[in-house]
Amino acid sequence: MKGVVIKSVGNTYNVQVNNKIFKCNYRGKYKLSNNFSNPIVSGDIVELELISKETGIIEKIYERKNYFLKKSLKDNKAHIIASNIDQTLIMGSIKSPYTKLKFIDKCISASYFYEIKPIILFNKIDLLNKEEEEKLNEISSIYNSLNIKLFTASVKENINLNEVSEILNNKRTLIIGNSGIGKSSLINFLTGKKSQRTDDLSLKTGRGKQTTTFSEIFSLKNNGKVVDTPGFKDFYFHDIDKNDLKFLYPEFKIKNNQCKFNNCNHQNEPGCIIKENIGKSISERRYNNYLSILNEID
Repeated sequence: MKGVVIKSVGNTYNVQVNNKIFKCNYRGKYKLSNNFSNPIVSGDIVELELISKETGIIEKIYERKNYFLKKSLKDNKAHIIASNIDQTLIMGSIKSPYTKLKFIDKCISASYFYEIKPIILFNKIDLLNKEEEEKLNEISSIYNSLNIKLFTASVKENINLNEVSEILNNKRTLIIGNSGIGKSSLINFLTGKKSQRTDDLSLKTGRGKQTTTFSEIFSLKNNGKVVDTPGFKDFYFHDIDKNDLKFLYPEFKIKNNQCKFNNCNHQNEPGCIIKENIGKSISERRYNNYLSILNEID
């Protein structure tokens, strides 16, 4: 019997077959021997054998179309966030909490590497003053010039949420963002029910409190599906190396082969066409983030 994993907690997996959900384990003798810290994730298509009306054993994991990885800080293994995804929705905000553009750029690069379409959503626009609105407009122009869709919204005040819902229609979307960014509130709106618990920001740190502790798939009112993930302040690449990164910046791609040296990584090399275009066709902020991310990669 074939089903889709919609929730994984420890060694227990909720597998949906049509409209029925079975609680399953993974047969011990078939444990995967790989470099993943979590062998089964939300989005996986699996073969299961029923052992009761409500439980089963996962016998096989079918080949994944794609996945989104980050490095596990516990053991440096690859930690899969989710699999078989159509697009990523990268959530940010200008304040409460502030999202670093470097985080957004890392999510975009990882999305391209795993062949997933990235979309950006800036939430909490109801909190912005005029100066902050201008800052957000500048950010929007950067990503719009790269043909990356950027939406602005307020989940709390129900601003532009219908536009957000429309881009999720009939897609499986991975939602990524810092804790406190409003992922859970957005999912509650999109599902039409209180699927996820929400919390205010921590008064002590001004950051979000983590209300999601595992990845889970939710069905939306518009026939789409979203994968909610635990919020994280930052993440580190697992299998993206220094030579990969320049190909994950769309504004670099058409110019990469114009540098003096074929292996130019656009740092301090002479005759670098990318550096010559900083502040012109290439955003200085994006370029500085590129250098910072490049220095993180082992």
